[in-house]
Amino acid sequence: MTYPLLRRVLLAALVATPIAPVPAVPADSRAPARLMQRWAQPAPAPGAGLPGWYSKAPDVHVHQPRNLSAIPLAEVDLLRRRAMVAFQAVMRQPSLSDVRGASLHADINISVVPTIDGVRLVGATLSIRAKSVIAGKADTVMRDGRYVTPSEEGAVLSILLNPYDMMARRRVQAEGVEAGGLQIRTGSAYGLYLADRLPDYDPRSEYAWAPRPLAMQLQGDRSWYQPGAPGVHPLVAHMSSHAHENDALRGDTLDPERPAARLAAAMFMVDWDDVRRRMKAVT
Repeated sequence: MTYPLLRRVLLAALVATPIAPVPAVPADSRAPARLMQRWAQPAPAPGAGLPGWYSKAPDVHVHQPRNLSAIPLAEVDLLRRRAMVAFQAVMRQPSLSDVRGASLHADINISVVPTIDGVRLVGATLSIRAKSVIAGKADTVMRDGRYVTPSEEGAVLSILLNPYDMMARRRVQAEGVEAGGLQIRTGSAYGLYLADRLPDYDPRSEYAWAPRPLAMQLQGDRSWYQPGAPGVHPLVAHMSSHAHENDALRGDTLDPERPAARLAAAMFMVDWDDVRRRMKAVT
């Protein structure tokens, strides 16, 4: 189910207030130096290539369960409005503002998440998919005065409002604690976990951290969509592309103009503590 009326209202608001790039200094020491030299400088050039099409507001998809009670519209609306805060913060970053050589398509997906103990949990994921725009390719088309190549595969920046499913079902590793967040990875892909209270992490321990105990706590956390509910407002930002691009990003050999590199730069440059504070202020 989609919400076209809500999307039109959001679109009108965003068109009336153009998104301007906001340079930032990355708080995450893992940020590759070459990538940051390109995008963290004051007023960086948008780059070469065709101007890429981008979502002015995310498409909203609500996946109602077939055999369970529906997700209340009030919960859907609160999750959507809180996810919009993250969307606007990401899209303001220099690597994505007036994007060139890449297109950006954003979605918000809201659904009931199956949990280990059968606890009812609603999750929301904001996804921004970046695809290369290839000049001269047969299916490269103009959309709203900018360009998109639909056949290209893409990298994805995901912002998860309650990352229970990731912690319960994926091999997530911790890399450190910095600037109020737990640095995580899935394979070579970078991620960051933030919450009102972080899980215990001791890098000197042989078993410094495991995601499963956190998942067991998060399955009962309704703090993002039920005001006043106990919880820690857990959020994960995670960027992933093909394995070779994830590896190249870690090795600081990925071209900073690549779609995956642009998403990674945005993830590293967003002030996620500030974003979470502003999301929590939305009621």
